[in-house]
Amino acid sequence: MASLPTTPFVLHGGCFCKAITYTISVPALESRPVIPDPPKRPFGLQNKVTERLPIITLDHCNSCRRISGSIVECWFVCPQSWATFSLLSRSLESHPIPPTTSEVLRPSKEVERVTFIKAFQSSENAHRSFCGRCGTHLSFFYSGDDDEMAREENWGPYFDIAVGTLEKESVETEGMTLGRQGGGEEGIGGVKGVLGEGEKALHG
Repeated sequence: MASLPTTPFVLHGGCFCKAITYTISVPALESRPVIPDPPKRPFGLQNKVTERLPIITLDHCNSCRRISGSIVECWFVCPQSWATFSLLSRSLESHPIPPTTSEVLRPSKEVERVTFIKAFQSSENAHRSFCGRCGTHLSFFYSGDDDEMAREENWGPYFDIAVGTLEKESVETEGMTLGRQGGGEEGIGGVKGVLGEGEKALHG
């Protein structure tokens, strides 16, 4: 199974109606933060590339499943510093607005008023953004102080972007495959069964 490139590469994505678009610039392997622990439920062979961000993971948790409207969510986890966003202005006379990533993950009322980005807080520290025009859900951000990996000496601020919002060319980037899965205790039995068989097949 191929791994993500070790050289820098760029991914593009956005919502269905293109009111929200983004670019993720992944640096060379040596500049990517290290993932401290091996995955509990890995997919495929692990190597020096999978030991560093980004993480591509299936998320079985009930909240992500319900909000995405799919039987399982797939996230691309990376530092906020890798991402740049562009938000279409609600005014046809205005140019697209280039917000900071944090303004997309936790938009202010003013940003929501002048663009199509919308926010939903699914629990105390769980922030999700979506497009208010076409409904595409985009991101997840955890703001709790107990997240050690979000500290500057570790990964720094990071977030999850829904893999389904990537452009087709980006989804087809070499090595853009699942690396792990989480939230299995809340997953749907039949889905976990199929994924379990698939995992065995990968190692078989």
